[in-house]
Amino acid sequence: MNKKHPCVMVCVTPQESCARLIEAGARIAKEEKLPLEVISVFRQSSGLNANENNVLENLFECAKNFNASMNIFFNDSPALVVAVATKKHNATTLVTGFPAEGSSGFIARIHEIVPDLPITMVDKESNEYKIIPVDKKEIEEARCSVLSSVH
Repeated sequence: MNKKHPCVMVCVTPQESCARLIEAGARIAKEEKLPLEVISVFRQSSGLNANENNVLENLFECAKNFNASMNIFFNDSPALVVAVATKKHNATTLVTGFPAEGSSGFIARIHEIVPDLPITMVDKESNEYKIIPVDKKEIEEARCSVLSSVH
């Protein structure tokens, strides 16, 4: 399989505030000298309403301002679609919003599917929180080191 060049991927929902996610993704992409990709996944069972369509148009324009392409998918397994897209587009980082209390577990599911993918979550104040993949070899070495020092 011929993989695409690496990119930074941003996952948005139809909310005007998601422009901050695209901006954060653009900053990371610039730092890493990578292109930016934007993705949004709607539940197929729900469809898209007129208000969401207007917001998506604005987000599309925001993405375009950073030379990013934007893909929209309809599927009832959004976490799986995003995870597959990160692999297909060779994403080095996924940028998402910060989950609200009582969230659906969307980010946790993506992390389960692609545990080696760094995820940057951006809250409403544009603070960034990162899920950084763990090097299992380093953990095992540290565990062995701790165990040997105990004996």
